[in-house]
Amino acid sequence: MCLINAQRTQRGLPALTYNQNLTTAAQEHASASVAQKWWGPGKDPHTNPQTGSTPQSRIQGAGYCPNPVSWRFAEIAYTGWGGAGTPNAAVNWWMNSPPHRANILDPGLREIGRWAQAGSADPAGTDASGAGTYVVTFGSCQQ
Repeated sequence: MCLINAQRTQRGLPALTYNQNLTTAAQEHASASVAQKWWGPGKDPHTNPQTGSTPQSRIQGAGYCPNPVSWRFAEIAYTGWGGAGTPNAAVNWWMNSPPHRANILDPGLREIGRWAQAGSADPAGTDASGAGTYVVTFGSCQQ
């Protein structure tokens, strides 16, 4: 959260506010991802192949923004191992990926949930040391 907010404030954007419901959605997804290990080349890390859950269904299921007048959400995800399994590696990768960078720097998103899970969500990193999986959810809610 600090690394993401630093990226925003360096560019004159407001820091994101922590939200427990968004964190619950991120935690559930990161934990399931590491347990099931479905990420990898050509795979969609945002849709759980066993449950069919999506960022929207997870965020709503966690109780974020019930009965909104309007709301927005986004999710970014990363897994790495060895020297690439750190929070710094995740944020660096996101900031160098145009769609992920756009989510981090979106001025319309105001709240954040985040979870770091030990282990890889990609079967290629199963036995690697220093593996980490990161899921960040963003939201903006008007009720």
